[in-house]
Amino acid sequence: MSAFSIVLAKECIDNLRDRRTLMSSLSLALLGPLFFVGAMSLVLSEAIDDQDDAIRFSVLGTDHAPELIRYLESQNSEIGRIDPAHASDPRVLVRSGEHDLIVVIPENHGERLRSGQLSTFTIIYDSSELGSAPQRARRVERMLETWGRTVGVLRLQLRGIDPLLVQPLMVDSVDVASTSEQALKLLGMVPYFVLLGAFMGGFYLAIDTTAGEREQGSLEPLLSQPVSRAALVLGKIAATCTFTAMSLLLMLAGFYLGLPFVPLDRIGLELDFTLPNFAGIFLLMLPLTWFAAALLTVAATLAKTYKEAQTYLSFLIMVPTLPIVFTQLLGVEATIWMMLIPSLSQSILMTAFLTNDHIAWMDVLISMLSTGFLAVLLTMLAVNLYSRERVLG
Repeated sequence: MSAFSIVLAKECIDNLRDRRTLMSSLSLALLGPLFFVGAMSLVLSEAIDDQDDAIRFSVLGTDHAPELIRYLESQNSEIGRIDPAHASDPRVLVRSGEHDLIVVIPENHGERLRSGQLSTFTIIYDSSELGSAPQRARRVERMLETWGRTVGVLRLQLRGIDPLLVQPLMVDSVDVASTSEQALKLLGMVPYFVLLGAFMGGFYLAIDTTAGEREQGSLEPLLSQPVSRAALVLGKIAATCTFTAMSLLLMLAGFYLGLPFVPLDRIGLELDFTLPNFAGIFLLMLPLTWFAAALLTVAATLAKTYKEAQTYLSFLIMVPTLPIVFTQLLGVEATIWMMLIPSLSQSILMTAFLTNDHIAWMDVLISMLSTGFLAVLLTMLAVNLYSRERVLG
């Protein structure tokens, strides 16, 4: 076996034997998709159920607007009537928890309605309490606004005025986004999780093979062996790259198996995460696993202690992933120069794979070559660092 193969096998075996470190490295890849899919499923299910279920709230002053109460009950509402004799202050009833949402109808509503005047309703709820009161308050507000617009139209018609006169403009919106694109916007953190999981896969191994060995005193005997520094460093980076790719594979597999359980179909969306897309994303990310391994190795080599290396790398792995968050939030359009930036280019292309969007293969080539080139530079820097005696601390 070559010196490179021996170092690679030795580092991989040592990392596999250290189960605690191994689980720490792969915990995000194993549990990240599970928690993400579970959280998204729970949020969507709650939102869908809230829209489908009857909305429950209380009304103070039901006798002042019987026609409105009949309308609200026809809109899938369950109304609790509050006796005005026992409700001196409805705010107190909400703060005490006796009611969580109260609509107050003024006593002079009927008179103002008949005279064509404005009538003000009050919706009282506590947004600081856990629960769905704010969402239900918005639903009630929309129902009241719809009823108010209907009354306004009837007032105009009774006076012989065409309601269209007060509506000079109508807007018709056309959304050309596919259901896959809409679904991925909802699940916009998937690329971020995948990339972060890849970096975390080699996090602890990169520290163990550099600052960890220096702190334990095993680095000097290792460097005294008849092994070239280049073969030694390449073996360490290759071992880190192996676990980075393993973490990436587990993360993608977790999303491949878990995303079908997110109830996107219940809101009319779908995400095409097929096996070919899965394989394409993995191949696209392979140069990034080498880049991540080389970057983590260089940073850990510069640290003097294991704890210092942890501090450096904890901050470092956030740097390549931060641009992804901004592009997802701001909706920045992809350009050629973005393909030159590791992690950002992979995130953009990953999104295109997931949405079955048109993929410019020149972008894929630029992304892979630029990331690979930077990985080569970082690898050469790591070899150079190990060629110096200062590497022993």
